[in-house]
Amino acid sequence: MTQNGTANGAVRRSRFADGSAVKLALSEGDWVLVRAELTFGQQRRLAAAGLTGVDATAAGGDRLRVDLAAFDIEKLCTWVIDWSFTDGDGNHIVLTRERIEALTPETAKEIADALDAHIEAQAAKKGPGAPGTSRPAATSSSAKRSAGAGAS
Repeated sequence: MTQNGTANGAVRRSRFADGSAVKLALSEGDWVLVRAELTFGQQRRLAAAGLTGVDATAAGGDRLRVDLAAFDIEKLCTWVIDWSFTDGDGNHIVLTRERIEALTPETAKEIADALDAHIEAQAAKKGPGAPGTSRPAATSSSAKRSAGAGAS
């Protein structure tokens, strides 16, 4: 291997999230700055964010209790780094969890929709079954499905 991270002329992929950001356009000239990708730790914390417990079912299986509101808020808190929002005097509103919770439902939905499109585009670039995607790789038809919830 050479010093520039290549082996036999092929560039090796990084095994770490790169920490870059992407600016997503919103209505009225506003924007949000989001992470290009999540780290493993961010992804796992987000996947568990809305889980509130496990109930046993009469059929003998388990059923997860999920707080979708908690997950939706955590998703924005995890992905969004900055925004262009200002107060009535034109002063920048610093992004905090409390500010995210104070958004109008319409604004939160607009951000979530833009973020979902970004996440889908990133997954499409990687392709199905590529390392780092949340899409399952092709499996044999005889493979058993996991009983657990998948990563989001």
